[in-house]
Amino acid sequence: MNRSLGKIFIIALLPVLLLAKVSVSVDKPVVYEGDSVVFTITAEGKNVTFPDITAIDGVAVSGTSSSSNVRIINGNYSKSISKSYSLSLKKELHIPSYEVKVDGKTEKTKPLTVKTVKPTKDPNAAVVLDLRLEKREAYVGEAIRFDIVFKRRLNARVDQIQIEEPKFEDFWIKKIDGIKQGSEGEYVTQTYSYLLFAQKSGKLTIPALTAEVGQTVRRNSKRGMNDAFFNSFFSTRMQVSKIFSNEAVLDVKPLPGGLELFGDFNIKVSVDKQEVHANKPVNLTVSIDGVGNLDDIQKFTPDIDGAIVYANEPEIHTRISGKDYLGSFEQKIAVIGDSDYTIPPLTLRYFDRNMHKEVVKKSDPIKIHVIGGAVKKQNTFVAADTESSEEISLSEKDRTDTNTTAGSSKMELLYAAIVGFGIGVLFHYMMIRIRNEKRPKKKKIGTMERKIGRAKDDRTLFELLLPYKKESATIADALEKLEDNLYRGAKNSIDKKALISYFRGEEEETEFV
Repeated sequence: MNRSLGKIFIIALLPVLLLAKVSVSVDKPVVYEGDSVVFTITAEGKNVTFPDITAIDGVAVSGTSSSSNVRIINGNYSKSISKSYSLSLKKELHIPSYEVKVDGKTEKTKPLTVKTVKPTKDPNAAVVLDLRLEKREAYVGEAIRFDIVFKRRLNARVDQIQIEEPKFEDFWIKKIDGIKQGSEGEYVTQTYSYLLFAQKSGKLTIPALTAEVGQTVRRNSKRGMNDAFFNSFFSTRMQVSKIFSNEAVLDVKPLPGGLELFGDFNIKVSVDKQEVHANKPVNLTVSIDGVGNLDDIQKFTPDIDGAIVYANEPEIHTRISGKDYLGSFEQKIAVIGDSDYTIPPLTLRYFDRNMHKEVVKKSDPIKIHVIGGAVKKQNTFVAADTESSEEISLSEKDRTDTNTTAGSSKMELLYAAIVGFGIGVLFHYMMIRIRNEKRPKKKKIGTMERKIGRAKDDRTLFELLLPYKKESATIADALEKLEDNLYRGAKNSIDKKALISYFRGEEEETEFV
């Protein structure tokens, strides 16, 4: 009787199950913090439109995948389509209800929850993962040595190990090459080292890391498989387990006075020449070397009165020596002026790692003499000598009046002759101009057009156009392409015809800022 009721219940429930066109699932209902979970929506129908999901409960979707399955039962055709979303969790995940369109109808999924638990470290296990910091306090931008130590007991067999690569929020990380082998008591150790640079102040938590440890285990041999060669390759498998490290907290102090650099640096500024012809570039080089976060040094763009400045992107070369991060910063700057100018001191401010205070270093000003350049006029005012200017004798004034009266008639005749001559010259000029206008015109080629046409390489053309970079969008575009060719290995072609047209006045003038 009970079996009959059960059959009747299943038969009654079957149509309801078949009507469930949309379902949801997760591969794991509980995960460790930092582990990933896969959320899947499955719909049955011919035309299915899934929701556009890029994040769930504030957690970004790291990957998606799709699959489909076709079934034919007793001649009935059905098709199911699934879409999966991968997420890495640091907290409990609440998956809301989503709308899915199936064959023109809107279906809703059920909400789900995935719980997270903190990983625990067993200090007495056969294999252990330790996270170690050089110290617990640091400044923003200070390099801190960070070690991941994998330990295994002498009698523990490990055939494969894969340690999670550290990626911490609010930290910039630089890996130190090499793995250090060693021992601690009954453990054999492998140490992986990094440098951490905190990007903000406060008590920053470095989360636990994971390692996947593999051991080769033997499979149960199938009957009839007695081939030793076959068994050596196909009778074993890799059994993988996951272990977790400890967490760490670093107390990061801010740099005073809005400083961004931590370390010990030197700055040097030099030019290739201190005398240059007008509108020709002086190449300025800014060189900085030292120990510290060189990657945070900002690009220099000096403001030079009466000159145009074109600053290239800096080149930074770094290396690790022991626990120090050191290297060099170099930037090239082209300066063009049409009169004498002075390159002002360039300033480097940083928090000294040894003295624990702000240090300011400045370069010396550099005077540049421009040969054939415009002379700057100074506003001068010379007061007139009132007494001497007013000392005009009455006799001199009388003589002046007399001479003026006597010569007035002669001057009138002279003026009349000059006016008549001028009218004749003007008439002759107008006749020549009318004849010339009827002739086909020939365009004159100016100095700039000739120089552009004769420029044999990108460097020559770049220096030639640099003084005019703010005059036209055509010139600015050409300079940008030339800069890519010279400093970034590009192979842009330059339209010289367009440049020549601009200097001939054939291009419409457009205000360019």
